[in-house]
Amino acid sequence: MINVFFRRCGNTYREQHAAAYELLYAAAALSGFKKEALILCRTEEGKPYFKGEGLPLFSLTHSGDYAACSIGPLPSGIDLERRREIPERVSRRFLGGATGEEALRRFTMRESCGKLTGGGFFTGDRLPDGMRFLFFEQIPGYLLTLCAPASEEIGQPRPL
Repeated sequence: MINVFFRRCGNTYREQHAAAYELLYAAAALSGFKKEALILCRTEEGKPYFKGEGLPLFSLTHSGDYAACSIGPLPSGIDLERRREIPERVSRRFLGGATGEEALRRFTMRESCGKLTGGGFFTGDRLPDGMRFLFFEQIPGYLLTLCAPASEEIGQPRPL
């Protein structure tokens, strides 16, 4: 099962970043992993992962005054965005000209897929086989999108 957690944090980048990693370690602890056993590494592209066999896979995101993470046995990608109007030039170039809620959904789909694959926003336009998108609205004023295996059970996002 892939679990999704979120928490409120400060709204500076430094506070959001720290909150995302605190959330990750708390989520890993809930999954039965001790912090001492979790060695954080990064791929050449900068995607974080835990070094070692049998450790959980995860994805992190933050926006505004919230941070969120997904964690589980299979890869996933997560994106959290404050509800806002996507700039027209971004929508035209990357989102097929969508506007309003549809543009925001497409933006978060691209971000979450890019996090899943490790290539980021610019490579997040192709959904890998066997994956799906889930949209969550548990955080008022935000859209949380998860890109995860279609076969995997997904827990409802919960505060931590």
